[in-house]
Amino acid sequence: MKIVRLINILFIVLCIETGSPAFALTPERIVSCSPSFTEILFALGKGEQVVGVTDFCRFPPEALKKQKIGGFLNPNLEKVIYLKPDLVVVQDAKSQMGEKMKRLGLPVLEIRNESLSDSLKAVEIIAGAAGVPERGKALKRNLEEKLNSIRKKYENTDKVRTLIVVDRSPEGLKDIYVSAPGTYLNEILEIAGGVNVLSRQPALYPKISKESLIALNPDVILDTTLAGQNFTSKTLQSAVDSWQDIPLLRAVKNQRIFMLTDPAVTIQGPRIAETTGHMADILHKNNGEVKSFGQLP
Repeated sequence: MKIVRLINILFIVLCIETGSPAFALTPERIVSCSPSFTEILFALGKGEQVVGVTDFCRFPPEALKKQKIGGFLNPNLEKVIYLKPDLVVVQDAKSQMGEKMKRLGLPVLEIRNESLSDSLKAVEIIAGAAGVPERGKALKRNLEEKLNSIRKKYENTDKVRTLIVVDRSPEGLKDIYVSAPGTYLNEILEIAGGVNVLSRQPALYPKISKESLIALNPDVILDTTLAGQNFTSKTLQSAVDSWQDIPLLRAVKNQRIFMLTDPAVTIQGPRIAETTGHMADILHKNNGEVKSFGQLP
């Protein structure tokens, strides 16, 4: 084990001296550093070429069988090098991980994936780098058609005033962070026929108080706190019940609190149209009996 580690370290030094290699024309060993990109690669039919994924890449099920490289913000660089990738797909983020990998001689493709437009572009970019550009064009076109179909279905309906919670204390309604206009979640909310109760904010995910919640008084609250988390039915019910601390809210009075537990809610990949469709169903069809999608009874 010490010998392998020493070899990896020597390889790192060598990579720094020689610079970053170019992408292979048709990569055969791909490492994905994002759940979104992993799902895109599999949707493009390149799953067999994926040799490494993050600890958070859990879909499709085949992704669970791949070698793990750690987190998407702090992957194990020695493990990435050990996998000898000819393409590493990284999200363009503030962590500068892509630049670190390039300095180690790894063939890195950095992709921005913040907005809905970014996500659709990512499909084509990854497809091109993976050697299947036509598949990328087809997948992007399919997603755009599905999203446009949902948009047209609800464009003339009354917009549902909605609050999207992205994080809060597991112990109750403390440290509540929400999705403001300008975010991916806000974009798909609007396509689904909803409207954000928040106006544009200095921060994309501002922290709000209970007093602000009462003033905003949303008709529907979509709580993504448990999305992708391990939880029990008791935990889920407790998360819903905690909203009873603010009984004045219309969403509470009318039982319009929904825990969105499916990891797909926050993964900007090939399931975005499916996620948007589920959100539309919740906003326009659900009568309050279902408290979760992804864990529907």
